[in-house]
Amino acid sequence: MSMLSNRLAKHFAVAAVAVVGAQAANAAVVSSGAVSISIPVTTAGTYLNLVTGVNNANPGLVAGWDINPWGSTNLSWFNASTASPNYVTGGGSSATLVDNLAVGTLIDASSIFGSGVSESTGSTALALNSSNNYIGFRFMNEATATVNYGYVRVLMGATQTDTARSIVEYVYENSGAGITVAPTPGSLALLGLGGLAAARRRRA
Repeated sequence: MSMLSNRLAKHFAVAAVAVVGAQAANAAVVSSGAVSISIPVTTAGTYLNLVTGVNNANPGLVAGWDINPWGSTNLSWFNASTASPNYVTGGGSSATLVDNLAVGTLIDASSIFGSGVSESTGSTALALNSSNNYIGFRFMNEATATVNYGYVRVLMGATQTDTARSIVEYVYENSGAGITVAPTPGSLALLGLGGLAAARRRRA
């Protein structure tokens, strides 16, 4: 019996290691790759499901939407019902305005979250005529039932209501771990406009 017990113990130990290894392998940074999702200058804006990539101005057509940039007089951010509030605030001139995060900023459970108007002054103001706008978020990933952290990169025109404004990339960590804002992922050079399905990969 002792030999059998030892063999069983070794078997379960190996199985446990395999499970942990599989879970680690599944944890990854997910990038949309290069996208162009217009943010209409309206009170609806656009609704986006970060997992499926589906987006539309009508929330009824975007099941489980996660983020909603909108606004006819500025660029604002509306909360989804899960993991609310959704957007990183508190880093600039106001504790409540949504920040444009610097590269290298860590987004995780310790971040301050809110919603509403984008910051327009100070160190976390939106950069106009630029795509160097990183809005941090958290959302409930319906595929894993885990709160995930990430950021969306936004192209802005000459003003917050310039019709050029659009989402050009979104990135999140699908394990529930924090994520650090980084410049355009190296995968973009290879993926081009391949879309979300082609862009799912582990980033070093």
